[in-house]
Amino acid sequence: MKKKLSISFAVLFCLALLSCSSKKETASSIAQEWCDLNAKVYKAAEGPAKEAAQAAQEKFEKNMEEKYKDKKEFIDEVGKEVEKCEDKSEGK
Repeated sequence: MKKKLSISFAVLFCLALLSCSSKKETASSIAQEWCDLNAKVYKAAEGPAKEAAQAAQEKFEKNMEEKYKDKKEFIDEVGKEVEKCEDKSEGK
């Protein structure tokens, strides 16, 4: 019984560590998240839904600008990646 309990605890501990690990953000992953938010803005109906989508996108942009304010080259790379998916996110 103690062995099963300790094995279960070890497995749960490992899963907790894995779930807490931060995923590495890349220019591509940031751009994809922005494009996903942009798609929500364009698909949302006028009114509260659209305003909420726009607010979420603006919050994301502000957070990324703040987080990477000293990494101009990285921000430029994000911009290039956004250009690749922006039209598709707008249904063009």
